Amino acid sequence: MREITFENCIRDISLVKSLVGKDWLIQKLKEIDDYKPPKQQRRLSFIDYHEKYHPLAYLIYQADKQLKSCTERKYFEPTEQIVKLAYLGDNLLVLRRENVKGLDSKIQDLTSSDKALSDKTTYEIEVASAYVRQEYPIEFVETKSKERIKTPDLFVTFQNGVEIECKKKDRQNDRDIRNNANWKLIIRKSSGMMEHYKVNYGIAIKTEQDPTNEDVKFILMQLDNLIQNKKEGVYGFQEKGIGITLQIISDRDEEIETGSFQVGTNEELDYATQAIEVKKDEQGKTFVRNPRFFGFKSAVIPERISSVIESIKDARKQLSGKYPALIYVHLNGIDRRITEVDFKRLYSLLTDLLKQNSSITGIIISSEFFSKDELGFGYSHKAKYVRNTDAKHPLPQEFKVVGESKSLS
Repeated sequence: MREITFENCIRDISLVKSLVGKDWLIQKLKEIDDYKPPKQQRRLSFIDYHEKYHPLAYLIYQADKQLKSCTERKYFEPTEQIVKLAYLGDNLLVLRRENVKGLDSKIQDLTSSDKALSDKTTYEIEVASAYVRQEYPIEFVETKSKERIKTPDLFVTFQNGVEIECKKKDRQNDRDIRNNANWKLIIRKSSGMMEHYKVNYGIAIKTEQDPTNEDVKFILMQLDNLIQNKKEGVYGFQEKGIGITLQIISDRDEEIETGSFQVGTNEELDYATQAIEVKKDEQGKTFVRNPRFFGFKSAVIPERISSVIESIKDARKQLSGKYPALIYVHLNGIDRRITEVDFKRLYSLLTDLLKQNSSITGIIISSEFFSKDELGFGYSHKAKYVRNTDAKHPLPQEFKVVGESKSLS
């Protein structure tokens, strides 16, 4: 999708909705509308309810609501959800125009009850459409798991052919699950403190190590004291390796006209969420009440680096060894915690891995970025290409690797 306009977004999102099927979509949207969290969690259900839904259905649900709001306000403001869904539609449009073999089965996979498969299929569609845009003939390879035959995801029919295997990292590994459970507990408890002490806060917490149960107890004790005394600022506890930043946003139940406050952080976080109540008065003015922000970050990242290597080792098993082969790995948000120094560590591990695996011709590490500034909403899919100089099957000299130019788009 080269131009983000209201008309293009409507066209591309409508295509996605029509391809996934009316019956499936009605059922999944009804599940979202009908879900009611337990009474004691309703005020805080924003922190985990979305995990219960099918990722594509929930993306459609969010985009539909946002587009409806744009229509009512007669002002188009693209959001991450609208752009992401429209981008999928645009990729599907490109593949349908070329009548790419195997596309129908991939559309079925988008609606799979296996959420990881649905997520991975979106990435396969993106990579395939990127090659089609460069006028390469491509096809989705039929899986032969029942016959216990390993197959790549894509095959580019250029000269003798090029195999492509795609991997999309899970949004959460075991470490994420442990950390997020601790973050959610802190959110619930600190929200209760805000209710009790009648004040709304923006809170950011950084830890040098992944938080333990004892760390969580310590953080909650400090938060109770700080919130009770209406404290703001940065508080460091070096012996614990913990930092807490607090900003008072408003009094509890105070109504604030939209645009009169700002809260958040410029730093990428491991986990972040916010809660807010919105209403309009009789004059059409929009007011918010009880805005709260919570952000968390741990300095430890080695498991995230090693997990990328394990994904590549797993992807290698799908290759036949008869053709040049590329492996694409979508970091799926993991890159937010990888600095340039850490990527150098990853690059070193990748080059060592390639020396030991001549069947892999190259590895492409990619990541999505959504940004919003004074110029509007932007989307890009950046990539880093690592070539195997000792590959058994080098790529044809004329072949251009999608991602070699540092972008998939």
